[in-house]
Amino acid sequence: MRLADGAVIHQVHVAKLGADIGAAAVSNVLLWRERPAAAMAVRLLVPVAASGAVLALADLDGLSRTRRGRYVLAHMPPSAQAVRLVGDALMGLGAYRRSASLLLAGGMVICAGWSHGLWPRRGVQAGPARVAGPAVGSSAADLSGTAAGYSER
Repeated sequence: MRLADGAVIHQVHVAKLGADIGAAAVSNVLLWRERPAAAMAVRLLVPVAASGAVLALADLDGLSRTRRGRYVLAHMPPSAQAVRLVGDALMGLGAYRRSASLLLAGGMVICAGWSHGLWPRRGVQAGPARVAGPAVGSSAADLSGTAAGYSER
């Protein structure tokens, strides 16, 4: 498996998810209690250690064949990961400011990042695709009066 695919797939491993969620929860409590140094250490070191362990020890090929592995490969581009990171930062800010509404907003942003498969796609046409050029089976007589065989639509 390519390193880039492993870096994406490991994000849905149970141990990695547990470490990330647990670290965020503990860090938010520490931030709420005005212990920012300890909070940042937990928020950064635990997920990094979990990533290292999962990347080194887990069966990522097997995980890539599961439903969640296929989902994350198809729907976790860097933009979705950035949205999740912004949500986590917003949650941290909410905990630091003791704002339940900011904590909730951060959680909602994280959910939006995970739901990338539901985002509208850019550059996708609505309806049937139109093909430029003459229809299959048209004759040269049908094409008279058009430049290079393309109709004016």
